[in-house]
Amino acid sequence: MSGKFETKYGCFSNNGNEYVIKTPKTPKPWINVISNGDYGLTISQTCGGFSWLTHSEMNRLTRWHQDLIQDNWGKYLYIEDEETGKIWNPGWLPTKTDLDFYECRHGFGYSVFTSECEKIRLELTIFVPFDEQHEIWKINIKNLSNRRKQLSFYTYFEWCLGASNDHHREFHKNFLETEFDINLNALLAKKRLWEIPIKNRGHWNIEYPYTAFHACNKNVADFEGNKESFLGQYGSLSNPSAIINGKLTGKTGVWNDSIGSLHVKINLESQQEEQFAFFLGLGKNKEQIQSTLNKYKDNQNIDKSLAETKKRWYKLFNTLTIETPDEAMNLMVNKWLKYQAISCRLWARSAYYQQSGAFGFRDQLQDSQIFLPIDPSLTGMQIKLHAKHQLKDGTVLHWWHPITEEGLKNQLSDNLLWLPFLIISYLDETNNYDFLNEEIEYYDDSEKKESIFEHCCKAINSSLSRLSERGLSLISAGDWNDGLSAVGLNMKGESIWLSQFLYFILTHFVHIAKKHGFDKISDSYYKKAKEINSSIENYGWDGNWYFRATKDNGDKLGSNECREGKIYLNPQIWSVISESASSERQQKAMSSVEKYLIKDYGPLLLFPAYKKSDQSIGYLSRYAPGSRENGGVYTHAATWSIWAFTKLKQSGIAYEIFRKVCPIINGMEPDRYKGEPYVTPGNIDGPESAHYGRGSWTWYTGSAAWFQKVIVDWILGIRATEEGLLIDPCIPKEWDSFKVKRLFRGTYYQITVSNPDHKSNGVKIIKVDGNEVESNLISPVKDKECFVEIIL
Repeated sequence: MSGKFETKYGCFSNNGNEYVIKTPKTPKPWINVISNGDYGLTISQTCGGFSWLTHSEMNRLTRWHQDLIQDNWGKYLYIEDEETGKIWNPGWLPTKTDLDFYECRHGFGYSVFTSECEKIRLELTIFVPFDEQHEIWKINIKNLSNRRKQLSFYTYFEWCLGASNDHHREFHKNFLETEFDINLNALLAKKRLWEIPIKNRGHWNIEYPYTAFHACNKNVADFEGNKESFLGQYGSLSNPSAIINGKLTGKTGVWNDSIGSLHVKINLESQQEEQFAFFLGLGKNKEQIQSTLNKYKDNQNIDKSLAETKKRWYKLFNTLTIETPDEAMNLMVNKWLKYQAISCRLWARSAYYQQSGAFGFRDQLQDSQIFLPIDPSLTGMQIKLHAKHQLKDGTVLHWWHPITEEGLKNQLSDNLLWLPFLIISYLDETNNYDFLNEEIEYYDDSEKKESIFEHCCKAINSSLSRLSERGLSLISAGDWNDGLSAVGLNMKGESIWLSQFLYFILTHFVHIAKKHGFDKISDSYYKKAKEINSSIENYGWDGNWYFRATKDNGDKLGSNECREGKIYLNPQIWSVISESASSERQQKAMSSVEKYLIKDYGPLLLFPAYKKSDQSIGYLSRYAPGSRENGGVYTHAATWSIWAFTKLKQSGIAYEIFRKVCPIINGMEPDRYKGEPYVTPGNIDGPESAHYGRGSWTWYTGSAAWFQKVIVDWILGIRATEEGLLIDPCIPKEWDSFKVKRLFRGTYYQITVSNPDHKSNGVKIIKVDGNEVESNLISPVKDKECFVEIIL
């Protein structure tokens, strides 16, 4: 099919709801991350991937190993023409049989594989229903030949059931137990061990609390629970002996290397079509599994469930839509950035480059900004969840695991400040100051509950207690940049960026505290903000830009004095975002960004890259030059640079950066870029890399929510404030017009911006529901809909 932004590998469907992959041989695995908030899976264009419930590392259903070259671990469906003996897979792997037709369509909450081989057309749809703990493999099949076909379908995957780190397989397989339940028409699996920490009965001594099931709504001809029986000793997935021999042994029980494989026979007359489905999931017991399988015996219920899944996703997308002259921007904002941030980052917390499962304190807080124009109560829920993982002294866990609630407390110095930062964003969206009164317990004291406002103040005060003698924030074991892991281990190294970030939060909390009735706190924060700002300006300016940090011994990072890492991006852009710098210094700093950092694929995080490792910096200097934080484009920070340039009303550069980092644009050169063109990457290799322009660490990156926010809030200029909705575009002057639909405090604002004089910013005329008004700050209304016309 032809669609939007087509390359030799694929394209977007015309409605933008699917990315259509035309060949399984993409430059890297191009995956989908499908989650309903609890159950989830990853799936590549070859059917590679894995499944889990709640936590992708602690409660993984199926085994998988990270290999982005072979992509040879997955959940596979084999089809055999019993007359010819030919065997193939709808996702091409693992048999690699040539297909007469292949197509993979990644959509929102589902992926579809369409293939033709031996005159058999097969459509395999894999999806996760909302509010369920399983996945469905829906199969539609048609015999295109002029004669009867006898077909066998075999499924295959390896059970994991618990912690993913089961490379010591000969040990872990001893705890697995399988059986086939004829009444359920399902293969069941249990585990006698769950490798999670417990407090009172020693090491690895807890029962796995679920029963896994693999079932079909067609009668199962036979089944297999043992890997050796399926593959044959020294056999392979591409040529499994069980399928060649045409018989599964039915071996289950204990002492096996446990797999799940079901065999179903389908006979089709010429031109006949049929539908059936396989299921994979977890239940508390057989009764719950029976209830689930009864629900989906009827194919109509499967179709209804798929339709409902799509409907739920489209409803999430519909509260904020844009229509601009840039179709790549429209696709990213209207659909794909939201999907990436919600399905992958917030719900799955897993992908191919990283399998986390944990909540990062700062990570998912920032990601939750994606919910603000959708349903800000969901952002509020995320704030409360993270507040529960704050300690009484104001510090926080760097990350924690759902299920066990165990986490890591480290010395990264920015973590705790993201709680008050998110409150600033939340109050701009809602003006709901009552939310600050909600009482939340502390991680280290469940009996002690304090208001969210007090939680925020504790975070701020804890940061204020860690200032250098010069009044700058101590970097400790790294600030936002984890790779600066050794700069301040002796609690002497300083961070200019963290000082700017703290200043930003203090200036906002001066207002929040006063409005909330805490004048003394407001006055104190005002004084502290002035002191920190003075320190930044007195000690942080390096002549043409702000240096990044000082080491424990006082040496500078990101200074003109440095041979490597001479200039860093973050302190330049945050001098603008935080408004800590004078207008003159802001302009100078951002001119230096243009001169040294902005390259073909966006702004580098630092330049030049470190070629020699430095123990006093940390692991950042140990990355290969030009990769990730060491001289690559780190997309998270690149989105912030758009924010900074729009604040300076430099629309041309801001828009240029958008285009440079936009995956759709980069994806038009897929053999260079390699990453999926429909989701943001964590990083793009810089000019000192042999792979300059390569996108990697796709999906699981905090850049998705931020990219969405800076595009809408700062390029299109439609942003929430406590007083109302501000209309302040900073667009390419070539644009004639654009439209935005945006939900804000219960009202849908239908905004049309016209640009007859081809300006980049500055509102000349504004009409609200047909009446001209003087201010571009629109006060909240109580109507269901509000029509706004803007002329620049």
